[in-house]
Amino acid sequence: MTTTAIALPQGSIALRIRVFGPAEEELAATVAPPWPRWMRRLYELHSLQSADVDVISGEVGVSAALAALHLRISERLKTVGFIAARLEEMGWELEPSGPDLIAHRVTTAQMAREALEAHHLVSALMVVGDVDDRGRIRLYRPEDLRTGEAR
Repeated sequence: MTTTAIALPQGSIALRIRVFGPAEEELAATVAPPWPRWMRRLYELHSLQSADVDVISGEVGVSAALAALHLRISERLKTVGFIAARLEEMGWELEPSGPDLIAHRVTTAQMAREALEAHHLVSALMVVGDVDDRGRIRLYRPEDLRTGEAR
């Protein structure tokens, strides 16, 4: 995945927010199981009206898969919009970078984590943001953003 280089101010901490995945992955996640519980239930409802959906065998028609993809992307965009609005209120700057958003602010990693927790953004960010190997929101320094290393 290509990311547009962003020149972040020295002393910044950044978050990567995943808005879109590669198109083939987005569609594949709706066509073949395992599906998230909500998607399986959606397909079960579709199967009541269409022979093109068989949840037991894991087969779904194109129209059902596109309906599920629509819902998945729509919900993700609502989550990203909520996070973006809250971060902007907190003084973070947001910039598009390929299929992602990069949110950044001059602060320390500890202060950033505390602010995200205080504003109840951690759970939402876990859904659309990068997570480190300890299960926390991944925070990037300007020099690490391109390499994927986190603090």
